[in-house]
Amino acid sequence: MKRMHAALLGSLSLVVMALPAHAATAAAPAKTVAAPAVDPAATAGLDRMAAYLRTLKEFEVTVYSTTEDVLDSGQKIMTNNQVHYVVKSPNMMAATVSGDKIKRHYYYDGKTFTVRNNQNDFYAQVPFTGTIAQLLTEVEKYGVDLPLQDLFRWGENPATTQKPFEGIVVGDSRVVDWDTEHYAFRQEGVDFQVWVEKGDKPLPRKLVINSLADETQPQYVAVMNWNLSPKIDAAVFTFAPDANSKRIPFMTPEALAAATAAKKPAKK
Repeated sequence: MKRMHAALLGSLSLVVMALPAHAATAAAPAKTVAAPAVDPAATAGLDRMAAYLRTLKEFEVTVYSTTEDVLDSGQKIMTNNQVHYVVKSPNMMAATVSGDKIKRHYYYDGKTFTVRNNQNDFYAQVPFTGTIAQLLTEVEKYGVDLPLQDLFRWGENPATTQKPFEGIVVGDSRVVDWDTEHYAFRQEGVDFQVWVEKGDKPLPRKLVINSLADETQPQYVAVMNWNLSPKIDAAVFTFAPDANSKRIPFMTPEALAAATAAKKPAKK
């Protein structure tokens, strides 16, 4: 932000130098006005993207991501993941997550949410009705955390999403094969950057998230490939167990809280 302020003051100086001498001396000294913490152009770019996401009724998106894990030594190790979402708004979703540490399949048909392992021999289910974003919030209590949930939260009512307290337009950027506008924002506990495709389809093409809750500030990076005209078979949203599949319960919120507490390092 300091660089932005310096550029702004430099522009003001050029304007004053261009004035006639008598005008510059006759005018009262101008007060320095601080630039807004959130550039309205950055907010407009994010709002335009969110509004467009809300218009999408059916789509597929493949997300290629890297996540930083921080070792006790402080060294950061990056793990690779891929998630493929098939979505029929507002309440149907299928997702396949594969990566260095996890392989899972998720199904939501508007009535039941299912998670199964990659071998198709264990699965867990819970009844639910609501939007995809509401589902993702609900299943957090079971320890289910699907990648890049922001896609669905941005597509919901913007009044329910947390507002950034800083935001800038970084500028033009080329992401893979897409011309984008690059934005950077700060909000409570998180810094994030988003690259939004230019033109009449302002899709998010890249996202970088830095967690400020952890002093090591681990980073998440995702690049998105969209298909806005998919041929979707409705059966993809419903899980059909085979003869060898065994249903197991989700971890209860109480058990999850105890397990999470046990993982936290003891205070010295």
